[in-house]
Amino acid sequence: MDVITSKDNALIKEIKKLNEKKFRVQSNRFLVEGFRFVSEALDSNFEVPTVIISDKCKDRWENFNISSKLKSNTKVIWASDSIVRSICSTENPQGIAAVVENKIVDVNHSEGFYVLADKLQDPGNMGTIIRTANAAGALGVIITKGTVDIYNEKTLRSTMGSIFKIPIIEDLDLSVLKSLKTSGFKLIVSSLETNDNFYDLDMRGKVIIAVGNEGKGISDEIYVLADGKVKIPMPGDVESLNVAVAASVMMFEIVRQKNI
Repeated sequence: MDVITSKDNALIKEIKKLNEKKFRVQSNRFLVEGFRFVSEALDSNFEVPTVIISDKCKDRWENFNISSKLKSNTKVIWASDSIVRSICSTENPQGIAAVVENKIVDVNHSEGFYVLADKLQDPGNMGTIIRTANAAGALGVIITKGTVDIYNEKTLRSTMGSIFKIPIIEDLDLSVLKSLKTSGFKLIVSSLETNDNFYDLDMRGKVIIAVGNEGKGISDEIYVLADGKVKIPMPGDVESLNVAVAASVMMFEIVRQKNI
């Protein structure tokens, strides 16, 4: 284990940069905070090159049994509490953070369903959709260009660790979506501009369900590719559902139909 005592240490400066999206993209790495999140990263098949921990947290390090989870290439750094706080973006950090290597995900063309998030902007919504997709057994989550950064701290926290458990596929030019459609996937979009009832659809087989931006809905480039446009019936006095709620309703209808 290494000990760092200066905030001006080169490695500390590099880790701090991961709080900015451009550096996350350049390095293909992201940062997670907290004992539970670090433990989940180490338990996953993601590479974790660096774990940094406050010298005030030795008891919690032992209680969470972090040592037994370390990967062969993981470097552990002990530092002062102030240094660890300078790295973390949460208001009350737990005294531990880890650098995680992002990875390229293979697209699965077998039977099942994907969720497509089109230009969502709220990190809480995005994280909730990733978590729910994991719970519902989705093949993965597809995100289009203009969608909130899934590796910012708020989105990561909202996934509750599901970021490590379900494939996240960035589809900037819609080539992944078009490839899935070619292999038999039906693209179903949520829309307020239709009277077709979502519950009337057979959602078994190969399906992609798409939800759109919180204010503007599905973008035109996704809309024109849709095989079906549907609305979730709402007998109450509201115009629309929160996008994460709508996605959850659709995902678990697929789960229900598969278990009939």
